[in-house]
Amino acid sequence: PHRAKYVAVVEPDEKKRNTFAQEHGIPASMRFEKPGVFFAKTDRVADAIVIATPETERLGTVLGAIDKGYHILVEKPLGCSLDETIKIIDAAKKFEGIFVVCHQMRHISGYSVIKSLIDSGRFGDIITIQHSENLSYHHMAHSYVRGLFNNDSMTPMILAKSCHDMDILCYLIGKRPVRVSSFGSLTYFKEQNAPKGAPAYCLDGCPAYKDCPYSVLKIYFNEDTDPACIRQMGIVKNKRELFELLRHNQFGRCVFRCDNNVVDHQVVNIEFEDGVTASFQMAGHNYFDRRITKISMTNGEIYFDLTEGLVKAYTFSPLSEEIIKPQGMTGSHMGGDKIIMDAFVDAVRTGEKSYILTPVEMSLDSHLMAFAAEQSRTQGRVIEL
Repeated sequence: PHRAKYVAVVEPDEKKRNTFAQEHGIPASMRFEKPGVFFAKTDRVADAIVIATPETERLGTVLGAIDKGYHILVEKPLGCSLDETIKIIDAAKKFEGIFVVCHQMRHISGYSVIKSLIDSGRFGDIITIQHSENLSYHHMAHSYVRGLFNNDSMTPMILAKSCHDMDILCYLIGKRPVRVSSFGSLTYFKEQNAPKGAPAYCLDGCPAYKDCPYSVLKIYFNEDTDPACIRQMGIVKNKRELFELLRHNQFGRCVFRCDNNVVDHQVVNIEFEDGVTASFQMAGHNYFDRRITKISMTNGEIYFDLTEGLVKAYTFSPLSEEIIKPQGMTGSHMGGDKIIMDAFVDAVRTGEKSYILTPVEMSLDSHLMAFAAEQSRTQGRVIEL
């Protein structure tokens, strides 16, 4: 906030819109409900725009921003379909401004350390990578069972949650993907697994609330509850207000009686150029949120547990072992959010694109991999890219 000033806000929720505007001194004339209205009623009013709309509105918003000449920072994924994604990337090729996709993981210091180790040549060539994203059970329930990303009518799980991970594989390997296969399904969060007598909403007298780990009383009234989860419900002033909201909103539903259809576990196998392979696993049944990356190379191995915060590197000849603790891995996305925002501001202020690790054209392969993985999963075949 000390390096940039917000001059307009577009937000459909009136309370959120006005609260943000008041915090940043944005006048009523620069508060808008929809992106289309904002673009229609204003010329270019700022240097840059941050686009964090739902995926269903991303294509039109990005094209509107390009037309007005804004430097762009856009949330991932770029679109709901491969066609939308390609339209955005094609438009971006003709755009001379700064255009950044929020693949924050490239900016996490731990992955920066790993990339420098790979590029040093000491460990030889990459043979294969094993990478996993382990969602905590409460994160899975909030976002992908009850929440905003629970149905593939918008985007499949592999795109909504894991195009970060597809991108980090592309970043570390540095080669094009050529073939993808995938398996996975929704196994647990289904009506047949509901406790006997469980109502549609947790707070409607569920007989299983004491033993159920997904009870809203345990997930949303815990001292460790992520404030971002509450913000998705609107401006909530106190626990009493939260309690009343959860009686009838989507986050108060029984996890076994929702309209969810996205997978709760999935594996993806990718072959890259020169025979390099990678395997990715996503599962929503874990105690902690945790990403783990293991890289097997011709002269060594690199291991990284993002939650532990340590990079462990080994070489075969000479025999060596090194443990590195990267700095700055605190805050949202282990510091990646702050770093990518700083890089974007630096790029906008100077016009120098070298600050950016995630230009839009580099997002194509990660999106191709995600769409191919979903196609493979649903069609039961290997997809050639």
